[in-house]
Amino acid sequence: MSEASNEPGVIIIAPDAIYSAFVGSGVPWRVQARQSSVSEMWDGLSSGRLDTTSRVLVFSDSLLAGQPGDDTELTQTARAIVAMASAGAVVALAAQRPDATELIRAEIDETCRRQGIDAGNIDFLVAPAEAPTEVVKAVGAAAAQYLPETLPDNPVQRVAPDSAATPVDFPAGMPDLPPLGAPIPTPVVAATPRADKPSDDYPDQADRDLLSRPKRPGQVTITVTSSKGGSGKSTASVLLASTIARASREAGKPLSVCLIDLDTRDGQVASLIGTFMPTALNIRVQPMWDEERIRRNLVSAPHLGIDTLLAPIRPRTADTVGPEFYRTIVESLQRMYDVIVMDTSVQYLEPLIAKVALVEADEILFVTSLAATAIQGMARALREITAPIEESGLGVPREKIGIIVNQSISNVGMEQDQVLAAGLGVPVVGIIPLATRDVLTATNLNQMERLLEHPLLAPAYLDLARACLPARDLSDWVLPESVPAAASADEETAESANAVRKRGLFRR
Repeated sequence: MSEASNEPGVIIIAPDAIYSAFVGSGVPWRVQARQSSVSEMWDGLSSGRLDTTSRVLVFSDSLLAGQPGDDTELTQTARAIVAMASAGAVVALAAQRPDATELIRAEIDETCRRQGIDAGNIDFLVAPAEAPTEVVKAVGAAAAQYLPETLPDNPVQRVAPDSAATPVDFPAGMPDLPPLGAPIPTPVVAATPRADKPSDDYPDQADRDLLSRPKRPGQVTITVTSSKGGSGKSTASVLLASTIARASREAGKPLSVCLIDLDTRDGQVASLIGTFMPTALNIRVQPMWDEERIRRNLVSAPHLGIDTLLAPIRPRTADTVGPEFYRTIVESLQRMYDVIVMDTSVQYLEPLIAKVALVEADEILFVTSLAATAIQGMARALREITAPIEESGLGVPREKIGIIVNQSISNVGMEQDQVLAAGLGVPVVGIIPLATRDVLTATNLNQMERLLEHPLLAPAYLDLARACLPARDLSDWVLPESVPAAASADEETAESANAVRKRGLFRR
């Protein structure tokens, strides 16, 4: 790693004079483009314009002084300070107006109270904005542990820390910012495919002739995961796979789609499609895992337009079909199907997910509801998943991950930027409206295909499918003109979903 790559990122949400002082300071840090508002900062972090590993943030109490929206900006600033200081970043406030500074302090206390955070643990600097050099010196001294050795003429001298610097980590409790439904930039889940060359460590039953073939042209493997049961992960997996199959068929270019249930201890796909046999165990006991035997033991769901590989029925057999078996089968299926969707358990650190589902995936979709516990769990999981291996993480690139906000409904005390911040820069690629009664009815009757006609869910899943497969032709289909009587999404949610579609949530 070069010395430059060790320089901490600095994000300035303050007037030009403060920004210029940091740029011209000579301190070895990477000052990024000045942000004109807190909202712009969140957009920059979610879209990748700003470095999500930045360790230093400088805010101001005077960005909109005397302008409309000043009070709102002060509130947003306070909540952002709580979020970033809780994460361990070096946070400073360039203060110019005593009354505005007091408003920010009061809002910090209130935000901490609502989020159950000890306000005494929110450490941030306050420096006079009229002396930009003093702001630089104060921030530099606080961030000294992150700085490489300084040059003789630098205004900040490095102070050796008591222990090694730890990476900034965003907290689970996030600030209340703009509401869900606002446009979200850069929703594309980037693909990082594995090489097609087969390895030498496949089990003896692996069909090396099959594995030596190249993957199907444009093949995409998608992993759907979560950190909390009840988030709707399996439902999302089924409906995403089915939507891809139907939309590609409507476009006249049908894609072959296989859904794999990787939750070997509590698989739900069989219950959703209404068929329980055969399972992966039927392939595992075969003398050869060739294409013919694999296809023979897949379950076709013609009403959904997909094939499925079901998890074993009994959890006690989970260890029999382990990571090496599934890695081999997934790589075999990549030679047989255009699209693979893998539904996983919530145990994201177990080998089947860490060594297969996350590694083999080109795209990873993390499903969360708007429950605070789900958002907190997502924050922890994404930290574990994306942290470098040398820091005991799984080392999965954030570029491979997108967030699905499932069962979305307005005014429940969880806002869009809380989700974005908890995701540490991972974009939201899908917002699925709440339609509890319809989903439960379709699930209980094993009629998931009914949801492909749902006036709220079908367009949302089509948007998600297009975000996952931007290079493929996916066409919509005629939906019922009116919402079914059983629809449980409220009118506000329906209007929000329609507004999102009209605004083009999934922009490129």
